[in-house]
Amino acid sequence: MLCYHGVGTLTHGEDPSGLFISRGLFRHHLDVIQGQGYDVVAVGDLWRAMAAGSAANGLGSISFDDGLVKTAREAIPDMLDRGMACTIFVPTGLMGRAHPDVEDELILTGEEIQELAGEGVEIGAHTVDHLWLPGMSYADKLDQMRRSRATLEDLLGKPVTSMAYPYGGHDAETVRAAQEAGFELACGCSGPAPWSPLSLPRSPIFSSATTLRLRLKMAGLYGPVHRLVADSGPIGRWRAKPPPEPPHRERRVRPRERTTG
Repeated sequence: MLCYHGVGTLTHGEDPSGLFISRGLFRHHLDVIQGQGYDVVAVGDLWRAMAAGSAANGLGSISFDDGLVKTAREAIPDMLDRGMACTIFVPTGLMGRAHPDVEDELILTGEEIQELAGEGVEIGAHTVDHLWLPGMSYADKLDQMRRSRATLEDLLGKPVTSMAYPYGGHDAETVRAAQEAGFELACGCSGPAPWSPLSLPRSPIFSSATTLRLRLKMAGLYGPVHRLVADSGPIGRWRAKPPPEPPHRERRVRPRERTTG
C-alpha cells in the first residue's frame, strides 16, 4: 500500500515538507505499478480480500491523505482512466479550508467529496483537525475519530469504516480509540510493518520518490537498501571508525622541593 499526499507542481518554497510530486512523475509511478501487473483496489477492498483469505497476490492500493483539491484534479482522473481504484482520507474539520502545512493549497469541500464518492473513490476519515494523536488524551483522540466518522457518514449517507492516522502517528492507546470509534481498519504511514487491521502499514511517497525508489518501496526493500548505502558510504565509514586515541604525553615529574635544615 502506497501513501501519497499531493500531486501537482509546487516550488520547494511552497512545499517545504515535500508532500507533493508532479503529475508527470505520478504518471510514471502508475506506469511502473501497471507494468508489474498490480490490480489497484481501494484500501478497504484490499484488507477485506486479505481478511477473507482470498488470494491477495497481485493486489495493491494507493491512498491519498488530507483530501487536497489539487490531488483530486490531477491524480484521480489519471487513475480512473486506467481503471484503478483509490482511497482518500479527509480531515473533516478542514474541508474547504487551506491545508495547515502547505500554504494556499485547499482541502476538498463536502460537495467535492460527494462527487468523488459518486465516481467510486473510497472516502475515509482523517480525524477532524489533523492533529498528532499520540500526544492527546484518550478522550480527545476518541472525539476526533468519532466526529470525523459521523460527519462523513452524514455527508455520504453510508457507513465509513476506514481511517488514516494524521502523520501516521499511533500508539496502542490510539489503536484502541480507533476500535472504540467503530473503525474496521486504520492506516499508519511508516513503511513495512506487521499487518493488523487497525495498524495497516503504508509506504509514504514524498517529492524525492523517483521510480527507482518506488520500485524499492513496492518490494519492501527501500529501508534495508537505504541503511546499506548509508552504512557503506562516507558517513557509515566515519561512524564505524574507532575514535582516535589521545596523543601520548610523557609524564612530567616535578622536581623535588629543596628543604632547608
